[in-house]
Parts: sequence; C-alpha cells; structure tokens
Amino acid sequence: MARTERIDEALAKAQRGELAKARTLARELGKVPAAHPGLMILAAMIHQQGEPALALKFLDRAVLGNSADAHYGRGVTLAALGRNDEAGAALRRRLDIMPEHVAALTNLGGMLQMAGDLAEAEQCYGRALAADANASLALHNMAGLCLSQGRRGEAEDFARRAHAVAPCSETALRLADILGEGGSYSEAEAILRAALAIMADDPRLWRSLGFALKKLQRGVEAIAAYRAALELNPDDGEARHMIAALTGAQTQQAPADYVRGFFDTYADRFESHLLEKVQYEAPTHLRNLFDRVAGEQTRLDAVLDLGCGTGLTAEAFQGRVDRFLGVDLSPRMLEIASGRGLYADLREADAALALARSRSLSAVMATDLFIYIGDLDDVFAGAAAALAPGGWFLFSVESADGEDYKLLPTGRYAQSPAYIRSLLARHGLTEIACEHGRIRGGADGDIDGDYWIARKPE
Repeated sequence: MARTERIDEALAKAQRGELAKARTLARELGKVPAAHPGLMILAAMIHQQGEPALALKFLDRAVLGNSADAHYGRGVTLAALGRNDEAGAALRRRLDIMPEHVAALTNLGGMLQMAGDLAEAEQCYGRALAADANASLALHNMAGLCLSQGRRGEAEDFARRAHAVAPCSETALRLADILGEGGSYSEAEAILRAALAIMADDPRLWRSLGFALKKLQRGVEAIAAYRAALELNPDDGEARHMIAALTGAQTQQAPADYVRGFFDTYADRFESHLLEKVQYEAPTHLRNLFDRVAGEQTRLDAVLDLGCGTGLTAEAFQGRVDRFLGVDLSPRMLEIASGRGLYADLREADAALALARSRSLSAVMATDLFIYIGDLDDVFAGAAAALAPGGWFLFSVESADGEDYKLLPTGRYAQSPAYIRSLLARHGLTEIACEHGRIRGGADGDIDGDYWIARKPE
C-alpha cells in the first residue's frame, strides 16, 4: 500500500530531475489522501520538467479534495496539453471558489481571446485588473486584445502600464510594436535599446530594433541589429531575409518560418490593420477586373485560394464561386478563416505544394501572396497543371522594372510585367488582362501593383 511518505521520496527525486518514482507513485494515487499538499508540489515540479500529462495525474487526485489551487493547476496543465475546453472548465471551477483570482481570470481570458471570444476575454481581464490594477500579464494581454480590434490608443496605454510594472522582453516587444503601428519608431527604438541594455541576449529585441531602424531609414544600423539577432539565433529566418533585402541581395522567396511566424502573430489584427489602416484593395480590385473580363454571369466551381489568410478573397468573390479551398502557412490565419464559414476545405501548406496536390480546378487565386515569393516558376507550373482546361489564374503582384523579379528593401518581392509574361508563355497560360492599380496604403504612401488574369486554353 502506498504510504504518504512515498510522496516525500518522490519529491526528493523529482527535485533532482528523476521522475521514475513519481511515475510509480502515479499508478497508486488512489491510496494517497487527496488533501495531501505534496500532490500539488509534485505536480508543479513535474510540469516544470516538461511532463504535463504526468503532472495531470497528481492534479486529478488533488482536485478530489476540492482544492481551489488544484482546479487552477488542472486548468493550466490541460491548456498545455491542448485540451482547451476542459482547461476552461477547470479555471471556471477555480473562479467559482474564488471569483477574483487574478491568475485564473488572466489565463481564462487568454484562452477565450485565442478562441475569438474577445468580449468575454476582455471581461476576464477587466475583472483581473479590478482585483489588481498592476496585474502585468492582464495588462499585457489587454494591450494585445485592444490592438487586434484596432483600438491602438487603448492598446498603447495598457502596454505602457504593463512595461512599467514588469519590464521584460515580452512587454518591450509589444510596446515597441504598438508604437510602430502609430509611426512612433524613434520611441520604439528607445524602448528596445533600454531593454537590450539588460537583455542583450534576446534575438527578438535585436530583430525588432532592426525593424524600427529600417523604418527610420537608418539602413546600416538596421543591418547591424539584424546581424546581432542572427548571431544569437542562426535559424532566425526574418533576420536573414531582412539582411538580404537591405543589402540588395537576390533570394528566391522569404523563409517559410518567417512568414508563418509573422502571420501567426499578426493574424488577430490582420483585418483591422488592412481594411482600416491601409485600405487594402486587392481582393475587391481583382473581383471587379474578373467581372469585366469574364462577365458577371460566369460562375466558378472549385477555386484554390493560395495564401488565403483570414478569407478576404473568398469574401470578395462570394456569389461567383461554388466551392472555395484555402491554403496558408499560418495555422492562426487558418483558424480565423475557418470561423468565417467561407471555405469547403482549409489546409496548412505552401503554394507550390498545394498546387501539386490539386487537379481540375476552375480557378487559382493569389492576392498579395507573391510579395513573399520572388521566383514564381514553380507556382506557375503548378497552376498550369492544377487548372482544368479553360481554368482561370487570378493574382496580384507589386510592380518591378526590368525583365525579372527583385527583393525590395522593404522585404517584399516585386515582379515585372516582362517576367510574368515570360512565365505565362513558358507554362502555356494565356494572358487575358493586366491592370495597374493601387493595392494598399503604407507609411511611405500608396503601394501600386499589377492585377493579372490568365487562362489555361480549353
């Protein structure tokens, strides 16, 4: 029979990183009193050593004693295991016992925010801040929530308070990001340099500083900052990509990890930023051009939306498409797109791979995707193979001069009309229309591009 003394033995071994005794004890937990305080301590140690499933066994026993802390611990552990519905229920049980528990409110708010329930998430953060006005994580999360809704002024206020209460890399990065949204790159630089004075080994701070310096048109310093980030993290795709962009190097496409990470972070404020701040026009412009070229009665069956994001292109083409299929590199973008109900299927994949797996499509669309892909040969080859005879290829690009594509100092790619026409000819696609026009605004003014419609011969 397991004795409570065995918990002390398991604790001692767990402190040394040896979890074998804890695993043995986990099989006999029914013999351990649910109120034994060692259950919670051992669960915390096990979780910290990266074994949340094992920690959960001890918490499941502890919660039988209706321990408020055990309910909270279960919530955090279940969330780490991706069991979010159960995690939310456990945190709510903790709040039933102590309604103003700041950590439970903040964690529950974070889960609700990720699920898209922003109103209830804000209520949770508000209750946490009413209980403790200096709850740094609640302040930090509120800043992110407000930013995702386009409430930049409120976001900045919460971010300043969070950074003042608990200055760290995360609060500095968020505050610098929000300041950048408002064009205050000089202050963002100051915030980041102050953070780097005490956290110089964080590559994220160097990368963010590089971005601010680039926006301030201090290219040499920006390159140095990006190089510092890359030295600390040789796998930093964004730093490598921006060094290439700022030094005039030519690359074929942006690293997938950079694009994925950028859009996972950007997803929650993607639409508010594009539609409200920069008046993004690409999906609507492409739809209008297609209506003029194909006639308003033309319907499309299966359409593959490359780099679908949150679904702005599918929304623009409503009424013209029977079945939209979306692909994107960003899981968070796909999660948001799924909630809109516009797609019959959504997959995480890059453009070339998605096209290689597709056949008999009535159209392939790509709005503003090719700013992350310079060399489009594989994409055009894939589109030509994936389209049914008579199928349409609709896309937008930023405009470049000359005969090729180029990586711009902004980090985006641009393709020349001559380059696009050479690809269409190479892959047996017929140009139907090319129209120059505005794509979106930007800090340096409007950004124009070319809208293309091509077709596979019948």
